Amino acid sequence: MKIAAPLLIVVLSLSAFAQEPSSAQDWFDLGVKRSEAGDFRGAAAAWEKARDAGYLPRVTVDLHIAGAWARAGDVEKAFAQLQRIAAAGFGSTERLLAADDLLALHGDPRWKPLLETMTRNAHPCRHAPEFRQFDYWLGEWDVEIGGRKLSQSSVRLILDDCVIFENYTDSRGYAGKSFSLWDRGTGKWEQRYVDSSGVLSEWTGGLADGVMVFYSKSTRNGVETAQRMQYVKEGPDRVRQVIDVSRDGGKTWSPGFNGLYIRRQ
Repeated sequence: MKIAAPLLIVVLSLSAFAQEPSSAQDWFDLGVKRSEAGDFRGAAAAWEKARDAGYLPRVTVDLHIAGAWARAGDVEKAFAQLQRIAAAGFGSTERLLAADDLLALHGDPRWKPLLETMTRNAHPCRHAPEFRQFDYWLGEWDVEIGGRKLSQSSVRLILDDCVIFENYTDSRGYAGKSFSLWDRGTGKWEQRYVDSSGVLSEWTGGLADGVMVFYSKSTRNGVETAQRMQYVKEGPDRVRQVIDVSRDGGKTWSPGFNGLYIRRQ
C-alpha cells in the first residue's frame, strides 16, 4: 500500500515516539530524523528536548533549533532563538552564514543587526569604548629625555586589540616592556611593566580629563613609596610620560621621569 507523504511523516513521528528517547543524544538524533523527513516543527521540538536534557555543545543544538524554525517558515521563532544565542555571547558569524537552514532569514531586516551583535561578541575589545581610551599612545616613537632623543618605543595593539603592548629601548642598552589593558572586572586600567634590570612594576588607574593616570606603591627598607604616572597627549604626534614620586602618602610629589614621545615620521 502506498502512503501519502504527509501521512508518512506522521507515521514516522509516531513510530519514533513509540519508545520515548531517554537521553539528550537520543532526543538530538530524533530531531535529525524528523528534519530529514521534512518534519521541521517536530525536529525543533525534539532538539528543544535535547537542549533541556543537557545536550552538549549547547550552541550546536541551539543553532539546529533556529534552523528548524526557519525551515518550518516560523521566522519569529527562528530569530527569537538566534537572539537568545547572541545574548548569551555567541560570536561565530562564519558559522551562522554557513548554515543553509538559515538562508531564508538573510533578507530579513533583523539579520544584519544580529550579525553585528555577534561580531561584537567575537571581538569585544574592538567595540567597547573603554578599551579604546588609551589608543592615543599607539605608534612608533622617538623618546626625548631632557631635550635629547635617547630612546625608542613601539606601542601597538595585541591579543585581538585587547592589550596595549610597549617595547621600549634606549641607547644605553636598557629595555622594558609593558602590557596595559582595561580590566572589565574592576573597571580600571592596569599596567604591568618589566625591564632588563629584573624589576616588575604594577600600576592601576584610569582616564581622568583625557589623561591616562596610573598609580603604584612599593616598600623598600620599611619606607613606602607611591608613584603617579601620567600620559599626557600634547598633540596628534606627541605624548608626554611623567612619573612623580611621593614618600608622604601622596601629600607632596617630586619629579621622577619625564619623557616626551615624538611620533616617528
